[in-house]
Amino acid sequence: MRLRECLLGTPLMSIALVTTIAGAPTVLGDHCRPDLADNTRSSVEAKTSESLPAAPSPLISEDKLLGSAYYDTVNILGSNNPCSDFFGGPASVEVFNELVSKIGKSALSVGIGMRMSGSTTNIHNARTKMKYRIFDKVTINSRGPFYRRKAAPWEPTVPKVGTFEPNTKEVRVLMLLHELGHVMTGSDGQWLLPDDGKDEGLSRANSRKIEDVCVDQLHSLGKVGTKKDPVKYKDPDQQLARVSTSESTQPEPQR
Repeated sequence: MRLRECLLGTPLMSIALVTTIAGAPTVLGDHCRPDLADNTRSSVEAKTSESLPAAPSPLISEDKLLGSAYYDTVNILGSNNPCSDFFGGPASVEVFNELVSKIGKSALSVGIGMRMSGSTTNIHNARTKMKYRIFDKVTINSRGPFYRRKAAPWEPTVPKVGTFEPNTKEVRVLMLLHELGHVMTGSDGQWLLPDDGKDEGLSRANSRKIEDVCVDQLHSLGKVGTKKDPVKYKDPDQQLARVSTSESTQPEPQR
């Protein structure tokens, strides 16, 4: 194992201590066909894009669905609500932006939603007092619930996430918030969501936990001038997707 420490800072801000630890890959997420019916910009993106700093990844502007989910999530985290409070308030937007800066897309098994892997950077931000970890690689499955739903009987079943249908605004934001919960610590110094890659029940429980905390904000996504995704095919064998992280080999976050 290789340990590297360095000090990071900004000209006018306080210094953050960054510890990079090489470790075994950690897998988070299980959820995706491009939703061609949802081509309009979200109302959140339209309202906030001019006031927000540059997006942390070029995919935000290149991928309309990811862009919409990004701005919806930023709006939730940056506002005064129970969901934002769970993640530590508006300062969590900084952590979310670092997570999103690592995002890429790849075609994986249909049951996988997102995967985080590679070495991790454990960060203690002295200005915001937040402690979190960032993985080298964050992958959204282009064949999972973030982008796809079953549209015909011969296509593979794409699972739900929580109580939400795949390829919806609610699912996309829930998936991003689930992953954020795996990289942030709470006031007790533990991850907001425990690693759950080898435990499907825990993975689903983690999704339910985020949905319970953020239920009002998630349900409001389809009510703010946005177009809901039409149901093209009702799958009688609909299952729940697994959004998960593998068993972590990383040390516990510093308190």
